[in-house]
Amino acid sequence: MAMVTIAILLGASVAGWIMTEIIPPDLPRQREIYSERWGERAAAMVEKLGLYDPFRSFWYTGVLAMFFAVLLLCLASRWRTFLLPSLRMPAPAEPPPGGDGRPGFEVRFDGLSAEQAGRDPLMHYARAYAVKPALGEDLAGQALQAARRVFRRRGYRIAQRREGEAVLFTAVAGRWRSLGNFVFHLGLILITAGGAIGSRFGDSKILFGGRGDTIPLRGGEGSIRVDDFQIVLGEGGRVKDYIASLAIVGPGGDVLAAKDVRVNHPLRFGRYSIYQNSYTIAEDDFASARLAVTPAGYDAAIRLNIAHGGSVQLPGTAWTLRAGRFKPDFRLIGGEPRSVSRSLNNPALEIHIEGPDGRESGWVFLLHPGVGTIFERLSRVVLEDLEPRFLTGLKVGVNPGASVLLAGMIMASAGLLALMLQHHRVVRGKIDGTGITAVGVVSRWKVSFSREIEAVARELEQAVAVMMTGGGKDGRR
Repeated sequence: MAMVTIAILLGASVAGWIMTEIIPPDLPRQREIYSERWGERAAAMVEKLGLYDPFRSFWYTGVLAMFFAVLLLCLASRWRTFLLPSLRMPAPAEPPPGGDGRPGFEVRFDGLSAEQAGRDPLMHYARAYAVKPALGEDLAGQALQAARRVFRRRGYRIAQRREGEAVLFTAVAGRWRSLGNFVFHLGLILITAGGAIGSRFGDSKILFGGRGDTIPLRGGEGSIRVDDFQIVLGEGGRVKDYIASLAIVGPGGDVLAAKDVRVNHPLRFGRYSIYQNSYTIAEDDFASARLAVTPAGYDAAIRLNIAHGGSVQLPGTAWTLRAGRFKPDFRLIGGEPRSVSRSLNNPALEIHIEGPDGRESGWVFLLHPGVGTIFERLSRVVLEDLEPRFLTGLKVGVNPGASVLLAGMIMASAGLLALMLQHHRVVRGKIDGTGITAVGVVSRWKVSFSREIEAVARELEQAVAVMMTGGGKDGRR
């Protein structure tokens, strides 16, 4: 079940990532445009499934909840396996017999092999002159102390007990690895819980505003005031950066926070994170336009500058020209003028001509000066230039699970660090009248563990040689 759930979560995450790349996040705000482009049924399905913001959709929250439940059940059913090896030293027991591929050694009290004696003069001397002893309290204690010193230098802890004339011991190193495993899984649970809380109860919206606009925050906690918005261009006219100068204004009008927000440099205020996400062009609004107007009966064109909502008097006439709606990408759909995108693909401006004898309205086009409404009072109207009003797209997010998510990340990192740095090894040994026997019974890395056991055996052979030649209780000459 765990593997199936992980596979489902991976698939849902990949699907969510793909959705964020192909479906615009401002779909609820511009639903009419996407309904025209995709069809009403497709747009409704995308909105219902939350594909414009998939990681906060109900289906992704459900997958996170299922993954959380599986993790919790795994941890609840295996907590003893995780914790007990770290909290308890295994009881000393008889070492298993050799010959099954496990690393081990035997250091005898009654002499050493000829090969060992040939390698080390000290061992040769011990073999030649030492008298075979009987195991007594003093010799057993010395051998155990020697084993303790050798194992402790390599990070082991030792537990021992006497069984008749023999002493059984267990040496353990890296026992905190299993605790690290427990902490890592607990961190994963917190990460999943934080993600599910943020997905279910968090909020993320793309809000647009231009210079001078005020965007209210939900809950009446204040508003975002857009003091300025700049589009920084690089070489070749490409957009290099977006910079929005924002201020958080309280209900009383006081400024609570302010910052120049750009990509990857958000403004954080209370539970809100405000990111610079995108920009767009306002519809039915513009900054300024320049018109070349030739009234009927005139030979020369009159050039006029007009702002949104403004009006100008045509010189020498009784007519007033007023600016109306602006469509960045004009289309006539069902007899109604609409903009099918927020790009300047077909900029069009509506103008109204008013005078004592009535009023007439029509459209002029920036990219098609020969196309447009034919006015009775004007022989020619050309839209020569138009400066749109750019709006900054701010991603305003609230994530109540952020603190839980952060705690889980810290915990999982600590557990993973313990897993990486700790190598759990267990050696079982026995000291009796013949010598010291030990076998390594737990290790994930067989080659390095075998080398370590060989090194321990060599050091114990040295210590036993010193003991047999009267080196003293502490193993030194």
